[in-house]
Amino acid sequence: MDSTRRADRDGPARCGGDVDAIIDLARGVQHWRTSYAMGVRDIELRYKRSLLGPFWISASLVASILALSYLFSSIFKQEFLVYTTWLSSGLVVWTLLQTMVGEACGALVEHGPYLQNVPMPLSVIALRVAIRNGVVFLHNFVAVAIVMVLMGAKLYWTVVMVVPGAALVLFFGFCLTLAIGPACARFRDIPQVVTSMMQILFFVTPIIWMPHQAARPALTDSNPLYHLIELVRAPMLGHFPSELNWTVSLVVCAGMAVLALISVSLTRKRVALWL
Repeated sequence: MDSTRRADRDGPARCGGDVDAIIDLARGVQHWRTSYAMGVRDIELRYKRSLLGPFWISASLVASILALSYLFSSIFKQEFLVYTTWLSSGLVVWTLLQTMVGEACGALVEHGPYLQNVPMPLSVIALRVAIRNGVVFLHNFVAVAIVMVLMGAKLYWTVVMVVPGAALVLFFGFCLTLAIGPACARFRDIPQVVTSMMQILFFVTPIIWMPHQAARPALTDSNPLYHLIELVRAPMLGHFPSELNWTVSLVVCAGMAVLALISVSLTRKRVALWL
């Protein structure tokens, strides 16, 4: 009897939490202009009075690509141009993923004053993170593409497929912010764990090395980050992402979206107390 009453009490609470999560997402979509303005403003403030602005990140990325290509092309016995195009097309996506993961961990803490004083939807914050990283990715993509062309690499028409691929990667980052942001606000050790994991994943994901060089195919086939990266890297190299790349990426994004809904429904009313 007691268990039945408890279930009756918990059922409406869970239902209410699910409704709150859906409302939060709907309000975030409704106020996308606010997220866009905040994201662009972040870029402007970060590089205020800077000569190159966001292209400083691009310049640093290009310098890293050239240095790593010079070193690892000889180690892996690859032609310099072939290896440079492979590394640059992969590293530009990895930079996007790594930055979004890092910012997802600290997004709610960063917006603590807002959440404690204004009824701001969590989805507005997540969309802000996705938009500002999308702007930086656009700068990096343009810079890397120009360098590749200047070095003699071909720019294939398949590059138009970068748009849906990058959009799905940004959607993954949006959902990730909602999924782990509240947990990182509650447990401040989680960002350190995530940072360490990303450092390890960089070396086990085919970015500085190519898939055919792996002795264990599981490092690619079962690595969701590899499939997300391929959505952008393959079109830059003149190929279409494989059906497996799209399938795994869509499943991962769908799973992250479910986790985001669960996380928001369970934590929406408690986040302000954790900040």
